[in-house]
Amino acid sequence: MVEFCGLPGAGKSTLARAVVAQLRLRSVPTTEVMATLGPDASRGVRLTRKLGAVLSGIREPGSARVVAEVALRSSQQDRRDRLARPANLLVVRHAVTKARRRPGVHVLDQGPLQEWWSAALRADDARVLEMAAHDRAPRADLVVQVRTPIEVLVDRLEARGARQSRLEALDRASRADELRRGESLLAALIDQLVHSPDPESPTVLTVDGLDPTACETIVDAVVGSR
Repeated sequence: MVEFCGLPGAGKSTLARAVVAQLRLRSVPTTEVMATLGPDASRGVRLTRKLGAVLSGIREPGSARVVAEVALRSSQQDRRDRLARPANLLVVRHAVTKARRRPGVHVLDQGPLQEWWSAALRADDARVLEMAAHDRAPRADLVVQVRTPIEVLVDRLEARGARQSRLEALDRASRADELRRGESLLAALIDQLVHSPDPESPTVLTVDGLDPTACETIVDAVVGSR
């Protein structure tokens, strides 16, 4: 299983789709884990599927504790996030659990690590990082961190036609500051993975989001690990 992570606008989804396409060209059975919850489905269908995943996920080991901790102890700044953050974590945790039961390569353009990052961004980040460190949910085998310069991300977010996150509503200076903070939080989360005592901790591969060879580098890493 391959999980992509990175700041908004870094190119995670674009790169993940390219990796899926290249793996399939090499005859490697590959699935996009979150495809049924993506923008290709109508909003009503996505909500119904997410609700089903939440109801299924909450029955899995450790999930009820995660929901309670994120909802009640993370000090989310926005009331909507008190529901959205634990719900999104449940959805991706459940998706990972289901995918790991099936053969082949499974790709997440936004998985548990990214959802923990989102939960930490507008909350008590130290507490959320501690929660993430103790989460024993199934993990990806390979985490791909997509790094793109902050100044490029600022321009990309400004150029977006539709608002996809809170960052688009900020002025350029505030947006850059928030991205730098987000970069530090993501680095802390990845550092926890790298130094985790868990023998099943994933391998972390960092790629340059502007590097045209990044896709091939990831594909080679996936094929080489099979």
